[in-house]
Amino acid sequence: MKLDTWAELRRLDTDPDLRDQVKTVPDRRRAAETHTLPIGALTLWLDRLAETHADTQLRHRLAILQLEGFPSLLDHWTMRSEATTQAIDGAAIKRQFRRLQTQMSSLSEALKTCATPIEQEILRAQLSELCQFPIVPRTTASPVLERFWDTVFGRMMNGAELNHARRSDRFLALNFRHLARELAGAPAPIELTPELRSELKKSRHPYFLGVRVVNSRIARKSLRCWVFNLH
Repeated sequence: MKLDTWAELRRLDTDPDLRDQVKTVPDRRRAAETHTLPIGALTLWLDRLAETHADTQLRHRLAILQLEGFPSLLDHWTMRSEATTQAIDGAAIKRQFRRLQTQMSSLSEALKTCATPIEQEILRAQLSELCQFPIVPRTTASPVLERFWDTVFGRMMNGAELNHARRSDRFLALNFRHLARELAGAPAPIELTPELRSELKKSRHPYFLGVRVVNSRIARKSLRCWVFNLH
């Protein structure tokens, strides 16, 4: 399977989800630099190439590569890692990779139909995170963060309107001024301290996407919110 290197580099340079993923590393054998992509970004590139390339036979071969080639690559990577001090679970990596392929395809499809710039920004942030595969092992959430989420979701289950996101099935948007008033009246009040804010930036369940200006479904105006992905 042959590809035009310069044509593909130009393609990557015009792709908003991939252009920042291309890195150059020294190639001592050729006294030059080589362009590289993380495995996750390589997966996204091949996925899009398989959809858009004009050569039907090449698209078919790319589909086979995605199905069979990557597991072989991950096997080789796991075998090489056994010589290092960091133990890697090859089966777990493969399961993560299968989920990665599904998530990337789903997010790419969602990008084609999303209606607003804020949705595009959030989806692109998620794709950028997936491009860094292999995924860093999850860390245990701090007790401060767990108590915060238990309280927030507990209040929402009891009818409190805290989520300002219009796509409330998918995203959680919290305005801290509004939230502080709500949490002050909780049975065990929670203060939005600098420590808690720092922990919220590390939140993975739900996943922290960033601080954004959101068109609030509650206040019916633009508000600055901390946005999280619920899935």
